[in-house]
Amino acid sequence: MSDVARAAGVSAATVSRALRGEPGVSEATRRYVTEVAKRMRYAIARDASSLAGGRKYAVAVLTADGGRGDLLAGAEGALRAAGYDVLLYVLRDDGARAAFFEDLPALARRVDGVLALSARLADDERAALDGVAVPVVAVRDDDLRDALRLAAAHVRDLGHREVALVLAEDADESCGELLVEAGLRVRPEWTLWSSPTVAGGEQVVDVLLDGDRLPTAVVCAGGEVALGVFLRLRRDGRDVPGDVSIVSLDGTELARAVGITAVEGAWRERGEHAVGRLLAALRGESHGGESHGGESHGGEPPSVRLVVRESTGPR
Repeated sequence: MSDVARAAGVSAATVSRALRGEPGVSEATRRYVTEVAKRMRYAIARDASSLAGGRKYAVAVLTADGGRGDLLAGAEGALRAAGYDVLLYVLRDDGARAAFFEDLPALARRVDGVLALSARLADDERAALDGVAVPVVAVRDDDLRDALRLAAAHVRDLGHREVALVLAEDADESCGELLVEAGLRVRPEWTLWSSPTVAGGEQVVDVLLDGDRLPTAVVCAGGEVALGVFLRLRRDGRDVPGDVSIVSLDGTELARAVGITAVEGAWRERGEHAVGRLLAALRGESHGGESHGGESHGGEPPSVRLVVRESTGPR
């Protein structure tokens, strides 16, 4: 620890507080000391620090399906950089959800906090998290409607009027109303639900091809689905964007690689931002033990933005 203190130009006590996430150190100093310690391959002996301060140096991270890879990667990287182990819980189905919330009281004794990443919590699940004795920070998935508005305005401005909407399996059908409000026509058979996979996107196109005609644009909830739509249309000899334009409401590396226009949410930065809020709560810098999208630490998270690529064009 003394070597890190000398290299960083601070006291050993400051190094100790910074690496243990304790109060009394500015966020800038904490980040700087953490970076110096990483370069020097220094790590706190967490077993000893846990005994001294009651910390477990573990955080439970919840996600609905693991689909937002950038969000999870940002959160995981920030937690590990701060010296915390990540206990990942994927609430993929009703059974997984029931098992997690049944074990929640015991889990809360094994972790310092809980991070819920776009987990789409029901009211009773949210109430259960409210009742645990550790800080909880939730990143809500409220940006879907903002993303839809951006996508709708984009395809409308390109001259499209007949649009298909492909939603995640648990999304609300009322999302299609936002496209109608933008002046777009969404036929009932063009509102579809898909698994968050490339195969799901391909199956969507199979359904659309069975209709009397194709929409001129397809708005997809996820990048993998958009990629599946893209690949299946190309296999059918359709030109993208000449015949059909494609917009994704979530950018992924694969979708970016083939040039799919997407609403990018700066998800990695959002994950890091959520961890910042959780660490602040652990240091006693936030009000109460729970934060579900209320007061935020370090300013607001980045907002969504449209990134235009080759998959959309004028009608």
